[in-house]
Amino acid sequence: MTYLPLRRRARAFALACPFLLAAPLVSHTALAFDASGNQVADTFMEILEAGNATISGYDGVSGSGGDVVITGLRASVDDNGKTSDLTIAETSIAGGSVDAEGKLSADTMTMTDVAIDDTDGKDKVNARVARVAIVKPVLPSAASVKAKASTDAIAPGYSSAELTGIVVETEDQGTIPIARASAVVDRMDGDLPTAGSLSLEGVEVSAEALDEDERKTLTDLGYDKVMLSLQMEIDWDPASGTLNIEKLTLAGENAATINATLRINGLTREVVQQLDAAQDNPEKAMGLMQGLLVESLTLRIDNGSLVDRLLDNQAKEAGATREEFVQQLTGALPFMLSMINNPGFQKKVAAAATTFLNDPKSLSATAMPSAPVPFAQVLGTAMMAPQTLPDILGVTITANEN
Repeated sequence: MTYLPLRRRARAFALACPFLLAAPLVSHTALAFDASGNQVADTFMEILEAGNATISGYDGVSGSGGDVVITGLRASVDDNGKTSDLTIAETSIAGGSVDAEGKLSADTMTMTDVAIDDTDGKDKVNARVARVAIVKPVLPSAASVKAKASTDAIAPGYSSAELTGIVVETEDQGTIPIARASAVVDRMDGDLPTAGSLSLEGVEVSAEALDEDERKTLTDLGYDKVMLSLQMEIDWDPASGTLNIEKLTLAGENAATINATLRINGLTREVVQQLDAAQDNPEKAMGLMQGLLVESLTLRIDNGSLVDRLLDNQAKEAGATREEFVQQLTGALPFMLSMINNPGFQKKVAAAATTFLNDPKSLSATAMPSAPVPFAQVLGTAMMAPQTLPDILGVTITANEN
């Protein structure tokens, strides 16, 4: 599916919460808004202005000290030449304080009715967020944001952030409702989060929002819409370079669930910084990644009903019963797998695939090499001797196992 270009979709979500911005920042020489006289409110707006937003106005500021409410905030956002209008009906800051360096922290920060509307005429993406709730936010000072404006963005800190009631609209590809998006930071190392979780819930993919071919594919399988969710748990040690994706789950309601884990080594703080600096240089980034070590990888697919629908649909198109179609498919497996040119591994794959196709419950693949394998070796082997890759990585394939 070509639902939304990934970069544009990520940009829309980032803009939905100004404190999760990761785009390059643009400094301003003077503030565009009239100061309210409340230090917390004015610092909040000053930090926004030091980044890539220009505040055009606000309706009012109420409260006193560290508890303040800003209503009717309006701003324009410049994201690498793409301009958008940002409005926030209400921004509520509780327990806010500003330190000597101008850094703003608070107990909680809540925004309601956040709207981002593209003002460019091409490839429009608009977003609405009913509510943004951030626990223990820490926003960098305006001075530090300006100082870094020509290089990297400074990521704000928080204990947790939650966006609910998200709707992303595109001019040519329909609407994507998302019930909830959240991030939890469990541990920090300096300015980098090193452990935490991400989740998306209630991502609605509807047939009416797809193009003609995609709509037909979905409806042929008996779906008017599919509800998706994503869960991820990460633990990273920047000193040793061990990155452990402990959980990555993509689930489709009444369809299928994909679970994956990944453990790699060599991803130190220095490598992360170098990769960040090489964002516009794919060759350099690939060179840096070749120094990483693959320790383990698992992938498991649990069938909800998607595989049954696919088999029934393909059998119907072939003019056969499902049993006949599966028999034809499994009978052809040895020939189709012969291109792997690894007889032992081919036999394992054929056995697992045959079991799964006859009774589609689950299919699992595990890569567990006897010693960590350099990413460069994986790439080289895939190009020069792909038939040996399953043996180097210690790959096993099983079906219908708990």
